[in-house]
Parts: sequence; structure tokens; C-alpha cells
Amino acid sequence: MKILRKLFSYFRPYLGYIILYVVLGLIVVAFGMILPKVQQVLFDNLFADIPYDVLGLSLSGVSLLTGMGIAMLGQSLVRQTLHYFRIVMNERTAQLAVNSMRADLFDNMINQSQRFLKSQNTGNLMTIINGDPETVKNFFIGTVPQMFEVVVGFVFAAIMLCTSIHPLIFVSTVVAMPLVAYLSRRAGKRIRPYIQNIRDYSADLSRRAQENINGIRVVKAFNNEELEKREFDVHNKRVLNAHFDYLKEFVRVYLPMDLCASLPYILVNIVGAILIFNKEMTIGGLVAAGGYLGYIIQLFSYMPSWISVSQQAITSASKIMDLLARGSELADKEGLPERKLRGDIKLKDVTMSFDGNTVLSDINIDLPLGKKLGIMGKTGAGKTALVNVLMRYYDPTGGTVSIDGTDERDIRLADVRRTFSPVMQDVFLFSETVEKNIAFYDVSASHEQVEWAARTAQAAEFISKLPEGYETIIGERGMGLSGGQKQRISIARAILKNAPVIILDDASSALDMETEQALSKSMASELKGHTVITIAHRVSSVKNCDEIIYLENGRIVERGTHEQMMALKGRYYEVFTEQYGELISAVGEVQ
Repeated sequence: MKILRKLFSYFRPYLGYIILYVVLGLIVVAFGMILPKVQQVLFDNLFADIPYDVLGLSLSGVSLLTGMGIAMLGQSLVRQTLHYFRIVMNERTAQLAVNSMRADLFDNMINQSQRFLKSQNTGNLMTIINGDPETVKNFFIGTVPQMFEVVVGFVFAAIMLCTSIHPLIFVSTVVAMPLVAYLSRRAGKRIRPYIQNIRDYSADLSRRAQENINGIRVVKAFNNEELEKREFDVHNKRVLNAHFDYLKEFVRVYLPMDLCASLPYILVNIVGAILIFNKEMTIGGLVAAGGYLGYIIQLFSYMPSWISVSQQAITSASKIMDLLARGSELADKEGLPERKLRGDIKLKDVTMSFDGNTVLSDINIDLPLGKKLGIMGKTGAGKTALVNVLMRYYDPTGGTVSIDGTDERDIRLADVRRTFSPVMQDVFLFSETVEKNIAFYDVSASHEQVEWAARTAQAAEFISKLPEGYETIIGERGMGLSGGQKQRISIARAILKNAPVIILDDASSALDMETEQALSKSMASELKGHTVITIAHRVSSVKNCDEIIYLENGRIVERGTHEQMMALKGRYYEVFTEQYGELISAVGEVQ
């Protein structure tokens, strides 16, 4: 329960509303005490034609019946009015607290390193942000006030039983309570692992569904719909079985509690009959005792749900706190000033390892502002890892990455990221208009600026042919657009950011040669003075760069201009001859 107390900070700003909710609940409980008393008067006075004195008036017959009817109607009206008012106020308060909790969770998650995010189950993260706050909310806003109200109802009912009915009736109702308390404590410990399994398997199911939605084209391309259905059914069945296991354990631990909860009904009727026989209690008193007994039994009947909800809340709270307590590996040092960086980059002896595997070794690059750098290498050579370290998605395990002569770790992360405009290999577009996707970095950008970026990225022509032009809404991950169209919108987004350093990570792989050449010319014309880092498999994408490096197993094995690399007759030369071999042969035959 300590972990739940830590999360109560999200509900503390609304403590006044919570207290008002509880107070109104107590009023509802107090008015509930009227009905059993009315029933007692009906049986002991009205049916026996005995006058009943109330507020100095002696009521009997029709007047007594009318008075009791008004009392019952009044208490019902007050209870229901307060009940619905409480529901609205409670839900409003709860959603404000949940909104705050989700905002902090998302803020913490989005500031985590790529290393952490890649290691996480996406479905689990979605459950932590979306589902777990609801579970915690249900405990604080629903269960805790309910516990208090039920306990107060129990006390009120106990007082009424002891003072207005007979003390032995009260004793009869609570005789099984110690046993129920013991069984409740045991039940909480036994049922929590089953709740944890349901949550974990549900997160796996969410992840599986999300992967299939995002990868639907791959699934269809490989005609694997049936296989994915079977895989989904496996995860779905696991969740189902987890629920069934929970239900089996629920029955095993709560059935004895329910049996104990039925003892008060039996004992009250037996003891009540004896007391009536001995003329120590009236029939009306026994009827009223049945009404008050409901408040006593509530404590027994609600215990299973309280245990279940509290265990779910503890499980969810632990997940929430684990994420909130996790500091980012890339957190800024305290006291770093805000800086506008020029963009001179230097990598010195940079090494990078993941899980014991070295992906970059002894990388040395000097990249002053305005220089064009090309990076080539086979798949897995470390090209994307290099730019990820450069943009500080990861910190190097050795060496330094500096901007304007300062180690990136001594610069605010926001200032580092502001220095780069990346076009990543895995293009992601939001379910928004084309214009909002291009203006993602600067939502205040004018339409003319968006059009300029689109023209520079060779995207203006196809955008103008879309149904609503720049106002056309494109789907998640750019569904509805071709690969080349998505890449050009992504390039336009990076251009509009207008950062000193532009990174093109295989950004033109889906473009034809003519479009790629036009893109290269327009960027050279419009982005003079910017550093451009181009990662590519095509020689045509990098041959005009000031320097080209060739990576192999995380190391730079060749570097130089296009002419210098060709003269080496090494890996770069091999790639060039593979891509231009037929053209070279054709030219040779003509000559």
C-alpha cells in the first residue's frame, strides 16, 4: 500500500472534492437509516393500531401511514439526488487526476532513450499510460470512499441495533467478522499473481494487435493472414485462460468468505425469534433489524471486491511508479545554459556497444558547418548507429561527440536536437494533413514556407494532385502514399526545420534516379551553408560530397572524395562498378 500512497499526490489537489464526496456519502448513509425505522413503526404501531408520537404529534391510522409515506419518499428523493450529484463530481475529479498522471507518464516515456524504448513491450507501455491510471483512479476515487462509507454505515447500523433493537442482535451480526478478516487477508495474497498475469498477457495481446495493424501490408504481401490469426488466437487464449485461472482462484478464496457472510442472517433470525418469544423484542424490531443488517453485511460483501480492486491498483501503481521513477539515461546536467549552436561537429575515438556487441569502433570525423559528408556501407555496418550517436539518441560508450567544441553531454539535449534535421530510414507520418506533417517542427509556419519546403523536396507536384492538396489527411505511417511520396514529405519536414545539419538516412531509396537528381540540385541551391550528412547505398547519392566514408563492422575502412575513393580500388569502387558496370561496358563498346 506504500506505493499507492505515493501516487495519491495526483489526487491531493482535489482533496476538497473528495472530502465533499465522502461527506455527501455520509448524509446518504444517514438518510438510509430512516427506512428500517419506518418499517419498524409500520409493523409495531400502524398494523397494531398504536399511536406513534413524533415532534409532539400523535399519529395513528391514515395520518401515521401518510407521515411514514412522506418520510420514505423524502429520504429516497434526498438519497438519489445526492447520489447522482456525487457521481458527476466524482468522475470529474477522477478524470482530472488521471489526466495529470497520464501527462507525467507520457512526458517521462518520451524523454527515455532509444535503448530503453526498444527494449520495452509496446503493449505494456500503452497499458501503463492508458489503462493503469484508470485502475489506480478506481481505487482512490471509488474504493477508498466506499470503504469509509461502508464502515460508517456499519457503525450507524450498530448503534441503531444496540439502542433501538437489542444488543444481542448486533452481536449475532458480527460473530463471524474475525474469520472473514482472516480470510480476506489470505485472499489478497493469493489472488495478486493472477491479476498480474492478466495484465501482462493483456499487454502482450495489445502489442501483437498493434504490430499486425502497423505491418498489415507485410502480412498481406506474404499471404500470412491465417498464420497471424493463429498467433493472435494463441495470445488471446492466453488472456482468456488467465481470466479463467483468476476466476477459479476467486471462487476458492471468496466462497468461504461468502459462506461466513451468510451466518449473520441465520443467527439474526434465530436470536430474533427467541427474543420475540421471550417478549424482549417486537416483530417490527426484527423487520428493522433486517434493514440495518444490510449495512452490517455490506462490510462482508464488499471485502472481496475491495481486495480485488486494491490488488489490481497495487499492480498498476507499481508499473506506473517504475516508469515515473526511471530517470532518462540522457538527462541534462543541472545548470546547463540554453545555447544556439553553430553546428561544427567532431567525433573523436567514438565507440558504441549494445548488450556487449560493439557496433562502432574508433570513429573520427571532423565536420565543420557547410561540409557535405557521405556515409556508405553494407546493411549492419553501423551507418544508422553513427547518426543516432551523433544526434544523441544514445551516448557513446567511448570517445566524444562535440558540437562547436563542446561535448554533447555538456549541452542541453534540446539544443543538441535543435541542431539536426533528420530524415530517418523508417519514415513516420502522422494521421494529419500534409501541411501539418511538413510543419511538424514549427506549427506557426506559413503556408508559403510549407510550399517552399515541399518544392525543395520535389513534393509540391504530387501534393497538388491530392484530393485536398495540402489539406489532405494522410493515414498513420503515411498509408495511402507511395514510398517515394512519404520520403519526400519527410524530407520537406526536415527542410522546413532549417537546422544547421541535415541528415538523410537512406532518404531517397524509394525515389527514381531523375527525381533523386532533381532533389539533390534543389537542396544544393536552397540549403547553401548547411551541413548535409547523406547515408546511402547508391553512389549517385554521395559522389558529390566533400568527404565519403565507408563503414564495415562499425569501423571506417575507407574515406576520401569520390575520386580518391575510386583510386583506392576498394569497397567503394566495388559498389560503383556493381551499380554502373553495365553503363561502363556499354560506353567501352561504343568507344
